[in-house]
Amino acid sequence: MSFLGRSCFCLSLISSSAFMSSVSAAADHKQSFSIPAQKLTSALMVFSQQSGLHVAFDGKVGDSFQSVPLHGKMDAFKALHKLLGQTGFIIDASNPNFITLRTEKDHKLKTANSHDTNLTVQGHRNQLHTKRSFAGVVDSTSYDDTSSLGGGASSVADLLVLLPGVAGIQDGDQPRYISVRGISPDLNQTTLDGITLATIGDNGGGTRRVNLQNIPGELTGEDNIYKTFTAEQDGGAIGAVIDMMPRSAFDYKGFYKYLDAYGVYSTYRGAVGANKVPGLSPHLAQGAKAVIADRFGENKEFGIIASFRYQKRIRNSYKKWQDSNYYYDDKGKPVGGESNNVPDRSQGWNGLTAPADIEDGNYSNAITNLGGSARAEWKPVNSGFTASLMGYSYERWENSLMDHTYLLMDNPQVWNQTATSGRELLYRSASYVRQDRWQTNSNGVLGNLGWHDAVSALKLRVGYTWEEYENYQPRLTAYAYPKKQGLAPIYGDYLYKDNFATLSNVSDLKSMMGMKYNLSQIQQYDDDAREGVTNVRLDYTRNLNSDSHGFGFATGFEWRTLNVTDQMNYRDYVAGGDATPYMFTPSFRPPGTFYTLPWINMTNFPWDKQKLDVATSNNDTLSSFYRYKEQLLDGYLSLHYKWRHSQLIAGVRADGVSFSAYTPQIESGTASGKISKNNGGYLNPLPSVTFMHEFPKNFILHAAWSESVGRPRPNDIAQAQKINCSDDAKNGAECTLSRGNPNLRPRRANNFDVSLDKYFDHGRGVFSVAYFDKMIKDDIYTLSDYQILDGVKTQVTEPLNANKSSLMGVEVSVIDRKIKGPWNWSFDVSANGTWMRGRMNYTASEGTYKLHQLPDQPNYIFNSAVTWHIPQVRGAIRATFSYTPKYLTDPAANPWQNSGYGELASLDLGAWHDITDNIRFKYEVYNLVGAHRTYRMGDRLQQISEKDYYGRSIYFEVVVN
Repeated sequence: MSFLGRSCFCLSLISSSAFMSSVSAAADHKQSFSIPAQKLTSALMVFSQQSGLHVAFDGKVGDSFQSVPLHGKMDAFKALHKLLGQTGFIIDASNPNFITLRTEKDHKLKTANSHDTNLTVQGHRNQLHTKRSFAGVVDSTSYDDTSSLGGGASSVADLLVLLPGVAGIQDGDQPRYISVRGISPDLNQTTLDGITLATIGDNGGGTRRVNLQNIPGELTGEDNIYKTFTAEQDGGAIGAVIDMMPRSAFDYKGFYKYLDAYGVYSTYRGAVGANKVPGLSPHLAQGAKAVIADRFGENKEFGIIASFRYQKRIRNSYKKWQDSNYYYDDKGKPVGGESNNVPDRSQGWNGLTAPADIEDGNYSNAITNLGGSARAEWKPVNSGFTASLMGYSYERWENSLMDHTYLLMDNPQVWNQTATSGRELLYRSASYVRQDRWQTNSNGVLGNLGWHDAVSALKLRVGYTWEEYENYQPRLTAYAYPKKQGLAPIYGDYLYKDNFATLSNVSDLKSMMGMKYNLSQIQQYDDDAREGVTNVRLDYTRNLNSDSHGFGFATGFEWRTLNVTDQMNYRDYVAGGDATPYMFTPSFRPPGTFYTLPWINMTNFPWDKQKLDVATSNNDTLSSFYRYKEQLLDGYLSLHYKWRHSQLIAGVRADGVSFSAYTPQIESGTASGKISKNNGGYLNPLPSVTFMHEFPKNFILHAAWSESVGRPRPNDIAQAQKINCSDDAKNGAECTLSRGNPNLRPRRANNFDVSLDKYFDHGRGVFSVAYFDKMIKDDIYTLSDYQILDGVKTQVTEPLNANKSSLMGVEVSVIDRKIKGPWNWSFDVSANGTWMRGRMNYTASEGTYKLHQLPDQPNYIFNSAVTWHIPQVRGAIRATFSYTPKYLTDPAANPWQNSGYGELASLDLGAWHDITDNIRFKYEVYNLVGAHRTYRMGDRLQQISEKDYYGRSIYFEVVVN
């Protein structure tokens, strides 16, 4: 085995990947060291942390020696010589990027290998160090400037989706949120350097899920997912605590620069050129990102690091819907009648389904990302003080157009029905166009002041983060009814393919295409949502250093306020007029169809000539407002005891929350203009116990029990009753009625975890098996019910507390870095699988039901990545693969109307190689297999209700450092 194949990389702080300036220049001033005698491997890691130097050495050889004690103030090279003593290691600093320790029989590292290793291995070593040193269960990842993939605009979501138990929740072709171990993203606690991040959720929706698509990878150095909870952490997590550690100028010894410029092409063209809206045609889009860092001062005690990114790309797609069904008996008659059609065998249902609607949509979208961050730091030598101040601001704009057409079938009868085909009457043809010009801004200012000595540490963290969402949306809908126009009955023959219905024939296509349309909805609205979070944390620890033993403790408090407001201003216009002047038939045919229904040309629509419906506009505007204010005041005490090979942590956190919800008053379905205020709160003691023991042969056992809470979402409490009749309604409903629930109780979870980790390959690899079990009291779910209100089928949604829920599962993962292959090749491999079983009992108007999975919980998850390092080309090839099966998101009062996500397999491929020591080319292809995101419905989610196709994205990047 070559030296490279078994070298051990020990890093300071959270170094992800970098070129460093000359270590000889960095070591020309004296530093303080305090390293007791211990195993040489661990002593060198402490030396790396205290000196800031990267050190590569043979971990197997290091494990066989004992270090000499090192105390005092001296330059780094002298300290290293003294620390090594008579171990036989020789210092090789010929490479300016890091120090190499080798034995006499070792060959020097080849230039190509050492260069690429410095870029790609350091972050992995730090990840495994975090996993090994934390008493509970944690998984980590880090961003690498020159080698991390992610399509140029890589985000924290892109990084986290490959970790065990993590599933990405997509926004189009990219992950936006993550769920951990099948728990909703609203039940993750997401922080940056321990400061809670503000979030407006889904387009101003007032949820608690943080949009990790808006957090760029280069902002952070290491991202940790804590799956077990101690008293030191926020109690509002049932899924995970996601803590992102910002990058530091002290990751580098001096000046550091990085620039990535790239082009991107999306393969799906869509209806560009046919939808009357310019500027959305596919083209070679572009982007750039940069990081710069430096240290200065007499002793390099000051540092500054800044990052920037920009991207503009086109993301077109097509969508197909078939989200409601009809159910017939053996004679072709609707079961339960036309207005109350149900799949009920006892009433004669023949077991077959027929489509109630067949819909096609084309989505044209231009996306722009812009933003940056800066962090100033101060670490005076030998003082024990540290301080930092950082700010960030990231914006995302989308300019999109949705052209959506659908045919609604009539169900007095079905003809020639089989399991895959049949004939129905066409009842209504509709055309719908919606334009969005929305923008989200994510911002924050974070300060950090710390002090420590050999025993104690005190840290004060203060931050204010805020997120804003703005959107202008005009929408038009036009309907045409064949029967009302005196046309002969028009029949549609449907065909199921891949469990999805499309029309195979229309009896009178010419008449259907020539129908007269009338405007049924004319509406514009502006949405303005904002959330701000103020956070103050003070933490004190004693005798909790990495080399401490015996009794120690941590204590502190946290104060946090949250203020979220959402206001939509509606302009509803009197509908019913002739839409013919604005209709056109585009030169575009949706995939899988043999016709295209007429579209509405919004660009020529005379908004200024429409008559405003004042009463409807005012009612929609008043009822859409809500405001929610929350204050948290927490204190904790955590007791630690550490033996040589074991650690025990026991603590309690007092979680105190008070809130005020401001909700519009609704009287007889109409907003009165008055605002009601609802106050509430709770105080929960949250105990926790964590135990870790290290067995011989590098086996480590982790066990933990904790109580945590899941706080209700702001809009679940503060939202008024609001009815909306538009094309957005699902499952055959004409309208949707949503309302909040001010009486919601917070969830209470008992979390039990146990894991066994086996480290191997000199610490470069780990095999882990983990079992988890959660019992959740007062779980919250959003129930969908379908009712006839004022003669109109309406989807009614309301958040409710479940009777009880439970979740258990098993995670298995393996990671191994730098597996030696032939011809000096090496491989990085990671793979993980998670199996879960959830249960929920809930009550609806039709009775009590038992779900066999929780909302947002797949039954299993699989993630993997393989990197093949090829020194002959000074580069590597990486493939990543993720798979989630179908899973429930929204339970319904009637289980056959449950809805959720379909299965998704994502395969991405990337490669890079060095042109010179400072220039690297990268190539990336996303969604290599052309997977479709699907949505499903049914008691077993057996039917596809929506299919989205985005094509592939291809990136070419030039990296300069």
